[in-house]
Amino acid sequence: LDYYLGDFRYDLDALQDTSVPCAALISYEDIYVEREFSEETARLLGDKCVVWITNEFQHSGLRDCPKKVFETLLAMSKGESGVPS
Repeated sequence: LDYYLGDFRYDLDALQDTSVPCAALISYEDIYVEREFSEETARLLGDKCVVWITNEFQHSGLRDCPKKVFETLLAMSKGESGVPS
């Protein structure tokens, strides 16, 4: 099953239930991406995708606070840290 977003093609079967650990920051009130779409994408990736939903950052969280966001997501993806509260 393929999904197209502009010129990009995503193979949903390949993404589903990934074996690769990953983490995502989802901004609760993101002005560019609907939270529900991000949550749906994380569910597609499966149990290896850890999600951090927060109001602390907007869409530009990685640019605004790169050290905190990157280190937190990396630790979450490695299972070294839980989801921040």
